[in-house]
Parts: sequence; structure tokens; C-alpha cells
Amino acid sequence: MKINHYPKLIVVEALKSPLRIDKYLSHILSELSRNEISKNLKEGNIKVNGKQVKPSYLLKGKEEITLYLTISTIGEQTIIPLNLIPEPEILYENQDFLVINKPAGVNAHPTLQNLHEPSIASWFIYKYPQAVNIGENKLRPGIVHRLDKDTSGALILVKTQSAFLYFKELFLNKKIQKQYLVLVKGEIKKEKGVIEFGLTRSTTSGKRKIILLKEKIQKKVKNALTFYEVKERYHDYTLLKVEPRTGRTHQIRIHLASIGFPVAGDKIYGASSKNQPLFRRQMLHAQKIVFMAPNHQQLSIEAPLPNDFKQTLTKLVPIAKN
Repeated sequence: MKINHYPKLIVVEALKSPLRIDKYLSHILSELSRNEISKNLKEGNIKVNGKQVKPSYLLKGKEEITLYLTISTIGEQTIIPLNLIPEPEILYENQDFLVINKPAGVNAHPTLQNLHEPSIASWFIYKYPQAVNIGENKLRPGIVHRLDKDTSGALILVKTQSAFLYFKELFLNKKIQKQYLVLVKGEIKKEKGVIEFGLTRSTTSGKRKIILLKEKIQKKVKNALTFYEVKERYHDYTLLKVEPRTGRTHQIRIHLASIGFPVAGDKIYGASSKNQPLFRRQMLHAQKIVFMAPNHQQLSIEAPLPNDFKQTLTKLVPIAKN
């Protein structure tokens, strides 16, 4: 039985330098460890241009990688119900879905490598065991979108398969509006701005993305659009209201870093030893989400700013407005 949420064919993009296939695939297939990928290569479950290769095989770019991964290949591990203490605050709930204020420091869902760690998904099936099979991935029950581990704020969780399909369609058609509060390093002079860079996965890091200017966009680069507006200025920092019009992974973090104003506390795109004690996590909060519910009710749900974010702001020095 083929596993249906893995691609059957991957066409390798142009590479700046040769890269081992096991390392390359560990970035693409994030739910499999490098050892599991090596095992699949040795067993012939992964082929390059129709031929079996070793884990050390060097990709040069443009190769076609065919996958024959099966459920038995990756194991039949399933998510474990686990409580969260304190529990996430429920901002809205009905028979189809709920919206929570996700706390920072908790993954939205586990991977095969951290099944025993608490996550929003494991808490969700602990509280709503009937939702264990909702969705398209056994490790992501009820998860129709996600927030980074260190991002707090409004997150939708669905209780029924029909609600899952409904919200999936809303996200695909960009019919859900999201608004974030973001503290960035540096003082932004403009009151408003738009960032429009394409994003693609890095082939040298499993976490980073590559930013490309729009005119250089290639076939596999995804367009990304972000609007921002200044809410408050502080010495060396700026508080922004940010609205991503597309939903790319790490979009806000990458876009703001690309214009020279990385998210304060971001350990990947704005890493700095300076002021790290002040920022225990990235200062990014999903403040509001607006959408039409399955019952045709228009909802605008706001997630209160968490205490750690509030306390951080009190330690900064505001710049007097003219």
C-alpha cells in the first residue's frame, strides 16, 4: 500500500554544488530521518533516473528521483494523546471546529522523531479523541494550518472531516485573512510597506528557505506577498501589524529579514547573541483570523497577546511620536 502524502516523483532543481542524495532528501522528506532515508535507498525504494543508488550518491541537479515508499517502510507509528498544562485557551468553539490561542514553545504537530513530545495535535486528540482520524496525515489530526513552534496565537483545529475539507478549500483559495503582531529588530521609518519575494526550499539546510527576487522566479519558486504597518516604534525595535496574503512556510520571518528587519528573537533568520536573554523566543503572534465558518457565519477571532510578549514590550524604550 503506497503512502499517499509523499510525492512519487521529485525533480531535483539546479544545484550550486554536488549534494549527497540522503542529505538532500532529508530536507525534502522532513518526517523521515536520514537513517530511514538511507535504509530506503539501500532497499531500492528510492531510485535516481530509474536506477538504485547508494546514500552517498552525489546529485548534480535535474535528476528525477522516484519514490516507492510504503506504510511498512516508515513504520505504523501514530500520534499519542498527551495533555498540555496549562491547556491552550479556547477562543471559539462549535460542533465543527475550535480556535485556540496557541502558546509559544509547543509544536503544532509531532514528527516521527518526536512522537512522545506534547504538541497541539496530541493535546487535541487527548481532549477530543473522536478527532484522531480527521485530516490527511495521522500525525496531524485536526490540523488544517500551522504556526511555528515559537509563534503564539490564533490556530484553527477541526473536529470533522467535512470541516477539514471546508477549511482546506478556504486556505487554498486565500479566503482566510490572518493578522500578526511582530516585533522586529531595527527602526522602520516607513509607515507601511509591501514585500514580494518568491520563496523556495534550501538544499543545504532543512530549516532555512532561499529568497529570490521576483524577476528571478523559476518554476519551483513560490510567490509570497506580505503587507506590514507600523504600530509602535521603540529605540532599536519596531512593532508591526503584518498581513501575509500567501501562506508560505516561515514567510513573515524571511520577508522581514530580507528587508533588514528580522523578527526579534528569531534564531534562524535573525540570529544574534545580542539581547538573546531579552527574547526567549521569536516575537511573532497571530493576533487575528477572519473567515466564513461552515454555517456561513462571518467570524473575526482575536487572540490576546501572551504575557511574555507583553513583558518584553515593557522593557523597551518607546520613541515619542511627533
